Amino acid sequence: MAFDGTLKFDTAIDKTGFKLGLDSLGGIAKKGMTLVTAAVGAASAAVTALGGYAVGVGKDFESSMAQVAATMGITKDTVEDGVNSYDLLKEAAAAAGESTTFSASEAADALNYLALAGYDAAKAADALPAVLDLAAAGGLDLAYASDLATDAMAALGIEATSENLTRFGDEMAKTASKANTSVAQLGEAVLTVGGTAKSLAGGTTELNAALGVLANRGIKGSEGGTALRNMILALSAPTDKAACAMAELGLEVFDAAGNMRPMNEIFKDLDSALSGMSEGEKTQVLNEIFNKVDLKSAQAMLAGCSEEFDALTDALGDCDGAMSQMADTMNDTLEGDLKSLSSKAEAFGISIYEGINEPMRELAQLGGEYISQLTDAFKEGGFEGLAESLGDVLGQAITKLSEYLPSVLEMGTAIVENLIIGLVSNIDGISQSASQIMMTLLGSVTEIFPKLLVAGVEIMTSLTQGMARSASKLSKAAIEGVKPL
Repeated sequence: MAFDGTLKFDTAIDKTGFKLGLDSLGGIAKKGMTLVTAAVGAASAAVTALGGYAVGVGKDFESSMAQVAATMGITKDTVEDGVNSYDLLKEAAAAAGESTTFSASEAADALNYLALAGYDAAKAADALPAVLDLAAAGGLDLAYASDLATDAMAALGIEATSENLTRFGDEMAKTASKANTSVAQLGEAVLTVGGTAKSLAGGTTELNAALGVLANRGIKGSEGGTALRNMILALSAPTDKAACAMAELGLEVFDAAGNMRPMNEIFKDLDSALSGMSEGEKTQVLNEIFNKVDLKSAQAMLAGCSEEFDALTDALGDCDGAMSQMADTMNDTLEGDLKSLSSKAEAFGISIYEGINEPMRELAQLGGEYISQLTDAFKEGGFEGLAESLGDVLGQAITKLSEYLPSVLEMGTAIVENLIIGLVSNIDGISQSASQIMMTLLGSVTEIFPKLLVAGVEIMTSLTQGMARSASKLSKAAIEGVKPL
């Protein structure tokens, strides 16, 4: 048949092409299912890991809080002044874990130290933030910071309120920033001075200023505390010889009301009374008042009295927020960020633990009951009795587990569902990030490749030139090496 000029098309369906299309769709579906399966597997693993972490940190925190309650002599149901004591302490520790670099468990340990000092729940919860700030500002161990705060307040006769503790910490932080000492060294000094410092007219302000003056001359830590304590005792309860020497100088230690005058004023007057004497005579008088052991300390205080002491005292008058600021500065590091991250993660785990604590405890208690039941059955009926009881126990256990299984499955389904929804809703951002990563990699390769090529050429050229220059030597060495063979 001749060609008539018309175009003809074959409209038959090619089964090969159709099969290829179906295979492609199947491949896409298979990959999609693989991704979903991977996502479900990852979600399951994450849930399992999270559950394990939550149980670990949660039970540790619970144990720490139980120790606090036991130390205070309270139970979870104790109510004081209309407030549940245990809940008050627990909330204080949890809040510290969420807002500081100290974990909730560490805060609970600090509460236990306060409990050991005799603090009740309300006072301990009130004092906790100041104790944590003091520990952070001085880089102190929580146990030491707690002892410092409680012992210092008790020794100085100051009520251990949050306000008083904060003021005391602010003064120590300010002294550490203005004198040649640290919060930790001041703490050692304060604990060493102890109740003797109650004689000081200026309270904690005068105490810190005097310790700062001594620290500026290398007398710090427990040594500084011992020196200040001995000088206070030498002045307030002098020996007969010392009292005679002070009387000859006209040195008044007490005011008209019988209270000890400020240390700075006493030493100013002493310095003035010694001004006309030779160095030997001054040393003799100071020996009579303070004895040879504390001579160096007395000389240090004489050197720092007047302007230096006054300047420190003025600085301590404006110290509000010094401890918190120092704590923030100390924590403004990678280590601080990591500690904060860790404490927040623990707080998250504890929150989850609170939600699963009751059913887990119930299951653990039931497990104990079942084991006791099996033990009794074996004691009474031997292996036959054990076998009979085992079926009953297994039936009870399966029944109990079936009560929790729907909730567990529902939770798992919700997690996976929300994971998929989250991935889908953020697909644009994920795609953009992936594209950006690929572009960056390609750009880096494009930029680096010519440099690598040039470097390779230069290396080969240098090697070739070096070999060419050394050809005669290499040939000679080769010949010499072959001859013995």
